[in-house]
Amino acid sequence: MLINSIILFLRDALPVFVLASFLLAWSNHTKANHHWLGWGTVLGLSGALILTALVNVISQWQEGAGLELILFCSQSLAYLFLILIVVDFCRAQHSHPAFALAAFAITVMLNGANLLVYLWGYWAFEETPLALILGTVMGLALCFSLAVLLYLAAYHLLLNGARRAFICLVLLYAAGQLTQAFTLLSQVDLLPSFPSLWDSSAWISDESEVGHLLNSLMGYEEAPGPLQLLVYFLAVGLPLLGLGLSRQLKLGKGRN
Repeated sequence: MLINSIILFLRDALPVFVLASFLLAWSNHTKANHHWLGWGTVLGLSGALILTALVNVISQWQEGAGLELILFCSQSLAYLFLILIVVDFCRAQHSHPAFALAAFAITVMLNGANLLVYLWGYWAFEETPLALILGTVMGLALCFSLAVLLYLAAYHLLLNGARRAFICLVLLYAAGQLTQAFTLLSQVDLLPSFPSLWDSSAWISDESEVGHLLNSLMGYEEAPGPLQLLVYFLAVGLPLLGLGLSRQLKLGKGRN
């Protein structure tokens, strides 16, 4: 139970901490206010409680695919808000905190709902909760420690003018989360399923601690299919291409 609890936090809570690290580095670098963190947490936890309470009802929508559709649409919105943050940051060196609030609130809602469902199940059936308590404390401590290290790394990149590296980290994270949303649609046959292109479980398993960490950072999958790879590369490549073209146009206008 102790190991299961830690892995549970690495899977469902770590993506929230990772996003918070990136957004805090961005807001501190651009001198933006931090109101998005408090309001995003409150709104996200409220949404997670509502989603958890209605999960049985939502699951019956659209012939049993209602929950997956809600999760897909929500994750797509979170991706869109992260792209808006990146675009504004590149254009004007700042971005509206409302984008950060929306992206963070959605991420807290989605991952918080998963965490609440599993924790509630563990608490309901676990006769000796000591291991669960220790696992929860250790899981939170591990997520917080990793988030601090990631924040320091991201903030260091921004301070040293490595904005492109920071943007790539954000896009890799956003693309990884979006790819998982498309996987949900495949699971309910709303998108076709394809055989895996390879299997790297012998090196890094999805169920290992390193696998969960890489999944939270960049959407690592041990056995990805062609649809997953296509979505991933498009989610990373198209924003980078758009930003590159925009920069070239600005340089061209400046020369004229």
